[in-house]
Amino acid sequence: MSFEQNVTEWYRNYLGRAPDKGGWDNYMGQLQRGRNVYEVAHEIQYSKEGREYAAKQAAAAAAKTRGAMADVRYHADQQVQRANSQLQALQSRIGGYEDRIRGFQRDIDDYRFRNNELQGQYTNALGQVQDWTNKANEFQKQSADWEDQFNQRTVDWEAARDEAQRYRNEAVGRQLQGLRGGATAGGSNNTQGGGGTLASGRTGYRAFDDKAIEIEKNIQAESGALSGKGPVVQRIAARRPAGNQAQRQAQGQGGSGSYYASRFR
Repeated sequence: MSFEQNVTEWYRNYLGRAPDKGGWDNYMGQLQRGRNVYEVAHEIQYSKEGREYAAKQAAAAAAKTRGAMADVRYHADQQVQRANSQLQALQSRIGGYEDRIRGFQRDIDDYRFRNNELQGQYTNALGQVQDWTNKANEFQKQSADWEDQFNQRTVDWEAARDEAQRYRNEAVGRQLQGLRGGATAGGSNNTQGGGGTLASGRTGYRAFDDKAIEIEKNIQAESGALSGKGPVVQRIAARRPAGNQAQRQAQGQGGSGSYYASRFR
């Protein structure tokens, strides 16, 4: 670099201006006479003008730095405020989430309690189902036993009914046989004094035959007819003609007629 370039650069850097003619000639002469370039540069830098320029530069830099710092501080404060606002919003949201979490926890506890309660009820219900199943099986067995007993009783009842019907038919047959025999004997043993005729005997036979049919329809009259008592005998006695009293006396004295005829006339 030439002396001209050095002097121009030193003025610009250390004094903040272009070299004037007096200063230019002075410093160029020193360099041309062989003075060291660093000594010339140091002289320019630390001259009165150089120090004032450096002070102004430092003050400007400090002011700029302060301004920058103020800007930084302002922006930092703004960022802090925004951060605080965001933090408060986040804290509010966090508080809401915490409340929801506590609500969910309560719900979970309630669900667990209800689940345990339902499990207990389910277990009890299973036990009751088993109990009722056992009872149902027992009832079904009892029902089957009662049905078997009912069927057996039905068979026994039908057998007893058939046997009773057989005895009833036998008793009615014997009674009809006795009634028919008594009516025939009564008709043939009538005397003239008694007013009885064969025709009257047949009429009595028909009356006794009608009564026999009525006896077949009424089981309760069976024992009364055989013993000479009961409604059948009373109705037969009520229908006898009054004129047959002498005939009965005559038959009683003569000892004629059947046993059943003497009872049912």
